[in-house]
Amino acid sequence: MMQHLKPGLPLLLGGLLIGNLSCQPASTETVLVPPVDAVVEAEPIETEAEPVPEPAPPDYFQQAIERATSAVNITQRAQSQDDWRLVINRWQQAIALLQAVPQTSANYPQAQTKITEYQQNLSYAEQQASRPVASSNDGVIVVTPQAEPSTSSLGATTQRSPAPVSSATVFRAPIVSRAGGTPVVNVTFNGRQSFPMIVDTGASGTVITPAMANALGVVQVGETTVSTASARNVSFGLGYVNSMEAGGAIANNVLVAVSTPELDLGLLGHDFFGNYDVVLRQDYVEFRER
Repeated sequence: MMQHLKPGLPLLLGGLLIGNLSCQPASTETVLVPPVDAVVEAEPIETEAEPVPEPAPPDYFQQAIERATSAVNITQRAQSQDDWRLVINRWQQAIALLQAVPQTSANYPQAQTKITEYQQNLSYAEQQASRPVASSNDGVIVVTPQAEPSTSSLGATTQRSPAPVSSATVFRAPIVSRAGGTPVVNVTFNGRQSFPMIVDTGASGTVITPAMANALGVVQVGETTVSTASARNVSFGLGYVNSMEAGGAIANNVLVAVSTPELDLGLLGHDFFGNYDVVLRQDYVEFRER
C-alpha cells in the first residue's frame, strides 16, 4: 500500500539544501592594490664605462726620416747660403728627433746609426753655407770652390789632409767613347775607383748606376723622383760620395742619385762641373775654371 509522505517534508529538505548552498564561505584570497599616488623608484643599472684608448706615442723615427728627406731634396737645388742654412735646419731637426727615439723602440739601434750619418751631413751643409760668395761678370752668384773638407759625409769620421790645389785653370778629360754622340769620360770616385760616365751638360745632378753604388758603398739617405727619356716620375735613391775627379777637375762631397738597373752608364751632371765652363773637343772634354 502506497505510503503518503507528509506534505511538509520536501519543503524542509529543500530549505536545508538551499541553506547549505547559501552558507558556503566567500573566497579568502586578498588582492593588494597599491595606492594611486605611490611612486616606484627603479634601481640604477650599473654599466662599465668603455676605456678611453691612450693616444699613440709620436713616431720620432719617422719624423726624423721626413726631415732628412727634406734636407736632401733642398740640397739638390741649393744655390745660395740661405738655401744651405735651411738644409742645416732640417738636419738639426732630424738629429734632435732621432735622439728622442726611446730605447724601447724597435728603431732605436737604427736611429743611433743615423745620428752619426746625419751629423756628418750637417757638417757638410755647414761647410757649404760658410763658403765665400763672389759675383761673376754676368751677375750670376758663383760659390767659390773650397778644399776637400776633413770629414766625409757618411761613415766614420776621418781626418785627411787638404787636397793639393792645381795651378792649372783648364782641366782636360780624354773622351773614351761616345754614347749616341755624347762624350763619355772616365770619372774617379773617392780617389780609388774609376767608371765611364756620360758628360750630360743638360743634367742638373749626377746619376750613378746601382752597380757603381754597390762598388762605392754608397749609403742611401733619401730618395727623389725624376723623369728620364723613357719614363716619368721614376724613384731614384740619393747618397753621398766623398769625391769625384775627371781630368783633374774635382768636386767633393757630392750628392748623387742612384738610378734603376736599366741605366748602363752614369751621368756626369751640373753638380760636378757647375763651377766650370764645359767645352767639348774632338778627343777630350775641357773643364775651364770660371
